[in-house]
Amino acid sequence: MTVVQTVLAFVLPPVVIYAVVFGLTLGRKASRRPRYRSGEAWDYEPVLWTANPEGAHLPAPTEHVESATATTGGARGHW
Repeated sequence: MTVVQTVLAFVLPPVVIYAVVFGLTLGRKASRRPRYRSGEAWDYEPVLWTANPEGAHLPAPTEHVESATATTGGARGHW
């Protein structure tokens, strides 16, 4: 086996794999929308759930919601 064959067999494949992974990660970052940074204005509609619908200027939920003191188990914490 010559030096050229050794380089082609043992050096080139890992370099190509690293280049492909590097290119995919850079390509995803460049094509995404800008990320939200703290302190910036939030110009998007609320999605799925909000802890304070009145604070988000949304109608209050109409279904029955248990109070926080009526917990029956699960994780608890004191702040």
